[in-house]
Amino acid sequence: MIEKYLFGSGNTDIALLVARIWTGAMMVYHGSIKLFGGMERFLETVTQRLHLPAWMGWAAALIELLGGACLTIGILTRPAAMAVAIVMAVAAFGAHATDPWSRKEFALCYFVFCCVLLAAGAGSYSIDAILLRKQQHSQSNRLG
Repeated sequence: MIEKYLFGSGNTDIALLVARIWTGAMMVYHGSIKLFGGMERFLETVTQRLHLPAWMGWAAALIELLGGACLTIGILTRPAAMAVAIVMAVAAFGAHATDPWSRKEFALCYFVFCCVLLAAGAGSYSIDAILLRKQQHSQSNRLG
């Protein structure tokens, strides 16, 4: 029993569920803060510090909110993870480029979590998995 616990593969689907819910919920939180009260300050950073157009700030905040929601429930997980990873890379290496490590750390952690979800997918406990099972079931019914 101890050997299985120490050296076994564990439950990857539970790990992906936890990673998805945490990352998604944090993105929803950060996106909603921007969109529902902090957009002016955020756009100032985007336009003046990053020298990007304001629409990119709006896009980033929407990606955090909507991409985070998708990650949380596990729908369109890989595209959402890709979009959020890009936003987090820009946050870490753009907005926080000259900041100390402690300011970059969170964006980089979310970036890494998104890369894991991009590589592994949503896992079994997701809407993506339910839709895939339904699609495979309907295809097998057509063939059989």
